[in-house]
Amino acid sequence: MQAASPSTRGSPDSQSPPGVELREDVPLTPSGSGGGARLCAGGPRFIVASFAALTAATTLALLTQIYYGDYEVVPHGSVSSDAKSCSGAGTEALKAGGRSMDAAVAAALCLAVVAPHRTSLDASGTLLYWEYREWRRSAAWLAEWGGTGVRRGATPRLLVALAALHAQYGRLPWSQLLQPAVDLARRGPDASVGVGAARGGGPGAPARALLADYLESLQHNTSAELSSAWSSESDMRVSSPAAVRAGGWRVWAGGAGAGTVARALVAGLSPPPADVDDATRRVVAALQQEAASDALSPGGVSSGLAVVDAQDTYLALVTGLSVPFGSGPVTSSGWSQDFPTAPLDLTPAILVDQFVCGTRYVLGGSSAAAVAQAAAALAVTGVPSAVERGRASDTTPASASDPAPASDPAPAVNVVQQRGDALASHADSRGGGLASRF
Repeated sequence: MQAASPSTRGSPDSQSPPGVELREDVPLTPSGSGGGARLCAGGPRFIVASFAALTAATTLALLTQIYYGDYEVVPHGSVSSDAKSCSGAGTEALKAGGRSMDAAVAAALCLAVVAPHRTSLDASGTLLYWEYREWRRSAAWLAEWGGTGVRRGATPRLLVALAALHAQYGRLPWSQLLQPAVDLARRGPDASVGVGAARGGGPGAPARALLADYLESLQHNTSAELSSAWSSESDMRVSSPAAVRAGGWRVWAGGAGAGTVARALVAGLSPPPADVDDATRRVVAALQQEAASDALSPGGVSSGLAVVDAQDTYLALVTGLSVPFGSGPVTSSGWSQDFPTAPLDLTPAILVDQFVCGTRYVLGGSSAAAVAQAAAALAVTGVPSAVERGRASDTTPASASDPAPASDPAPAVNVVQQRGDALASHADSRGGGLASRF
């Protein structure tokens, strides 16, 4: 008997429908000789590509959140000053894409309005600036203006200096940085600590209105145009301060009290202190020795601020007057003139530990003695709130545990700390301010 052919073998259910080939290898090969659509072609490659695209999108979203999102993920910049509104004005400048110079201009002009007992549009000043990311190629530099000497013009000196600095290092429009000060002068600022207790209680509403009008008139020009017009009035001095080694730290300081700060920190941090009280005692002893040997120590009143931006540019600025509210008359534009007859104590500082990307502090303080004591406490404790520790005056014997009260208004030290990429900041309660960050 002849065997059944393959096409007729098996049950009727297993027979191939007309035009359809049933074989075990069909799913593993292209769709026969007809060349139909390849529904599953490239399946693994499509899955891998989709996963890669999802991974890239998730990574981009996380990086966007980290660097441009809420500051609680990682702060992008911070401003610490003697007034909450002024720290906020500086931070808003950073949020808008500004650099540290933009933030400093906005905050300093704001302080001239809200803290007239410490600073004004005619204030003398010392600014310390360092681009940390460029530390191998760019050294810290110092700008100073005002102080004793012949006055070069009728324009307020703080404005002349800030316009020149902003024209070179600012990014945001000059008019935008003036606006917070204009607004505060218009509505009447919430006076910072010490204004009411100081002589005269500060300028009244008529003077503030004149000041607002004057600042508003300056919004019609750029800082470059103003700087060019005021160039003959500028008395700015620019220099590159040398870093001083104090134990495991490097210190940059400016102003008349720079040497005092450096020597006091060398005494307090080298050799390494046993604890923060030991460091404070050694710093105070060095300050007392300096005071005993210096018959004409710097004086005046001042206000300091500290800024760090998203590009790790450090800026410390201290502006001040010879006496509260200035020694000269109030002009027709609402700002008070000042005519210092002795050096002013305007001492910004930057403190950096010996490790790359280690801990760094930017300090704006109202006196060299206060900056030295606060810097020593920061170096030992590593906590920005250490600026609140009790401090001795630079002339009164005291111990770390029972410091003598400072003069009124009490010298304040405002600080921004950067450790790695993390930012923290603190405004000294003696100045009545509040640090701001985003």
